[in-house]
Amino acid sequence: MKINIKNLLFQPLALHLATDGEGLHLSSRECKEILEEHVSEEIQLAAARGLVSLICKVGGGLDHVLGSEADGYVPRNTATVSEPQVGQKKGKVK
Repeated sequence: MKINIKNLLFQPLALHLATDGEGLHLSSRECKEILEEHVSEEIQLAAARGLVSLICKVGGGLDHVLGSEADGYVPRNTATVSEPQVGQKKGKVK
């Protein structure tokens, strides 16, 4: 299975791959596709720290890999665009 890895930083990032002994170089905000078996512990740790995002293609859609299973992922913010978030007020702040 292929996984998209995206650098979430505004600076280049270099990570080690698990199987090749090679490195993965990502420019600022760059996205690349790697095989699932190439995801190393370093890449998983970077994803846990919010440095990169790991997304895999499951069926026809995209689901987050880390932190949840592909079929059980539920986003935390489920409010629609038109309804305000709890605790937010409309208008200018005085």
